[in-house]
Amino acid sequence: MKAAAAGSRPVMVRFAGQRVVGVGGGPVAAAKLAGPLADGAAVTVIAPDAVPELTAAPGVTWHRRPYAGADDLDGAVLVVAATGDPAVDARVAADAAGRATLCVRADDGAGGSAAFAATVRRGPLTLAVSTDGQAPSLARHLRAELAATYGEEYGVLAALLGELRRDPAVRAHLGTLSDAGRRAAWRSIPVADILRLIRTGSPHSAKEVASACLSSSSG
Repeated sequence: MKAAAAGSRPVMVRFAGQRVVGVGGGPVAAAKLAGPLADGAAVTVIAPDAVPELTAAPGVTWHRRPYAGADDLDGAVLVVAATGDPAVDARVAADAAGRATLCVRADDGAGGSAAFAATVRRGPLTLAVSTDGQAPSLARHLRAELAATYGEEYGVLAALLGELRRDPAVRAHLGTLSDAGRRAAWRSIPVADILRLIRTGSPHSAKEVASACLSSSSG
């Protein structure tokens, strides 16, 4: 069987402080908007009725009425169309496209310009999997496998490496190296050993080992 051509590419969106519009207020809308809400988005829900998960959530403004048109989408970085009415959802998606605004369409993944990936969060580390709307159950299965494989220690590792990347002494030393030398320095960090130290409750030692690798690098 010939695989379908890839039609999308993952992009990380920083939702904090951004306006997100949800058209529809049912459980599906609530589930779709949970991620942006958790990431600090200012969510506007437009729906005659809405579930408590939305109406009572901090950061949500509820306009208790039907969708009125493209002006409802002003200033939104993302729109979620989840009314349960295909005609309305299609209209929302078309209005969003006319404004070059990303739109997730709950009833038809391919009918919107964006889709939420199945994700696993480990601190600053995000692991995502998508089947481009072809097989959501497979995406959920793979997400469960990722969650079982990559524990919280990977988030600690990502944060640790971020701290080293911002450390003035490390930055000063790496600044003396060539591009190839800097890449080699980061590759010299023994990730497996660092993870073992984190798992055994020694994150400070893990950071010292990683810092020593970077500080002793040359090239």
